[in-house]
Amino acid sequence: MSSRKAPDLTSYFSAAKQSQQLSEAQEEIGRLKAEIEELRAVGSTELEAQLAALREQLLSTSGILSIPIEQIQPNLDQPRQSFYSESIESMSRSLEKDGQLEPIILIRRGDLVLFDGERRWRSARALGWQSLEAVIIPEPVALHRKALLTSLHREDLNPLDKAEAIVRELAENTGNEPTDIPRILNTVVRRLNAQKRMSAVVELMTATEDTQQQGLAELGLEEREQAVLALLLDLQLNPASVDANIFPMLSLPPDLKVAIRELGLKGVHAITLSKLNAKNLGVTEEEALSIRTNLAQKVIREKLSVVQTRKQVAEAIALHKKADSTLPEKVKQVSRVTGSLQKLSRDMLATAQFEQLTQLREVLHQKLAEIDEILQEN
Repeated sequence: MSSRKAPDLTSYFSAAKQSQQLSEAQEEIGRLKAEIEELRAVGSTELEAQLAALREQLLSTSGILSIPIEQIQPNLDQPRQSFYSESIESMSRSLEKDGQLEPIILIRRGDLVLFDGERRWRSARALGWQSLEAVIIPEPVALHRKALLTSLHREDLNPLDKAEAIVRELAENTGNEPTDIPRILNTVVRRLNAQKRMSAVVELMTATEDTQQQGLAELGLEEREQAVLALLLDLQLNPASVDANIFPMLSLPPDLKVAIRELGLKGVHAITLSKLNAKNLGVTEEEALSIRTNLAQKVIREKLSVVQTRKQVAEAIALHKKADSTLPEKVKQVSRVTGSLQKLSRDMLATAQFEQLTQLREVLHQKLAEIDEILQEN
């Protein structure tokens, strides 16, 4: 038998393979076993490490199994955190009509943990199913990265889940705090845009890893900036697009994050709606929340386009600013003071000096007494 280049056998069992490929695991195992015997006959010593790794995988891979649903646990590391009720109901109808067409993918981590197929698992539980067909694979190295790669470019992964998953991946691999990642990226993107060199970074997306590293090194970046850009390019993500369209999701107010996750509000609509804040509207935080919530519900209910949403937001801001301009200055001052008090969080109060807190309490007691008198008169 003529000698040939040693194949990378471990790649046959990449955890990022699609479910339909894994469903043919038994046939693949047989073929790989034959390959092992063929390679053993060649006596190639350079394959020993790969063969050992493959044997370990084959021992732990037993094809498609029927696994009790109660033994399956969700994967807390997976990027997708949002599962809309409509999506679960749609999958439930599909399972009822056609049965389970593809096995879910599980990893063994003490318990059996989902790697791919959580929507099918949730739907099967809702239907009262007792078991699901599954393929069990060894836990991949860098599990979160592989889970991220399998779902990152799916259109149905909402931008908030995507932003949080990317930040986590970058933080774990660069040593930076998750809260620092968006700021680091924004700083380097703004600087490269000003230098008209951002296009050079975008061109590196399709380059080899060595070319990417060389190209980034030529830009004179800080070490942590280069690390962040390199990882984004490795994930085939445009750093400028992540900065402009994905990371802004992280700074959205809590009500809009809930709307994205539970009601299916689109990210670009949420960014537009976030302009309805207390400062832009000239109202209290509580009033701004009410205005924003009502318009968000309208956007979802009437399926408004981005252009229509922007128009509605602009009209709301103009309307409240006009109404605010007609109020006496003393009335405006009361609203401003109310807004300032609402911004005094417990953490802020905890850092204040004892004398400051005592004085604030006395002032509030006095003003509350005056407010009670006025309310009783009315």
